[in-house]
Amino acid sequence: MKKGRFSFIVGLLLTLSVSARAEVTAESLVNRLDEVRGYRDQGFVFDITNISYKKDKEPRTNTLNVKVFNDKSLIRFESPAREKGRAMLKEDANMWLYIPGTRRVIRIAPSQRLIGETSNGDVVGTNFSRDYRAEIIGEETLEGQDYWLLELISTASGVAYAKVKVWMAKSEGNQPFKSEFYSRSDRLLKTAFYKEFKNYDGALKLHKLLLVDALMQDNYTWMKFDDYRLEELDQAIFQKASLGKLN
Repeated sequence: MKKGRFSFIVGLLLTLSVSARAEVTAESLVNRLDEVRGYRDQGFVFDITNISYKKDKEPRTNTLNVKVFNDKSLIRFESPAREKGRAMLKEDANMWLYIPGTRRVIRIAPSQRLIGETSNGDVVGTNFSRDYRAEIIGEETLEGQDYWLLELISTASGVAYAKVKVWMAKSEGNQPFKSEFYSRSDRLLKTAFYKEFKNYDGALKLHKLLLVDALMQDNYTWMKFDDYRLEELDQAIFQKASLGKLN
């Protein structure tokens, strides 16, 4: 191969490589983070099993069914038996809890604990691209893999965390590796490790997430996400007045 042609090919490959890297933006990464956690701008349903572990205590488990459409989420408690029939609703920045046998619908905060390290906000299908401003603030190598370090600053009220840092793989697919969640006083609250992904009808989704308490690392919670599916959802279910009328 002639030297001039060889140099041209090498230059072309370098140009393509730089171009491919240039396509990675904070916006594309945060969109990818949302994609592995749900379906953007479409109604969908999934199930969650939470198993919470605390030192010297028996594990606690609950199961939830979650319905999401845009900024609205409806969470129904399936187990344990004492919680079955409870429902939580998120609409814009507001969240409410309904407990069977009562006539009241209680307003709650996304940051309140649900079980173990899981908060109400962890289960409602947060839309990071809508509720946070994203910026790539660095690059890191962890466990032999290269990652983009993404910082998310909340721009909406009613979110569970003021700031989130996310390590997103540089490799194809840009899968998240871990996240750190911070309070408004910039205190680290918990760390999440994205442990397993699974295909649902050809779409790769988060399957197992490990949440670890920032101060007491013996306290941790496994979240198992399952049975993601697109679904036409009746908008009437996403209303506060409907909480006590769910079948």
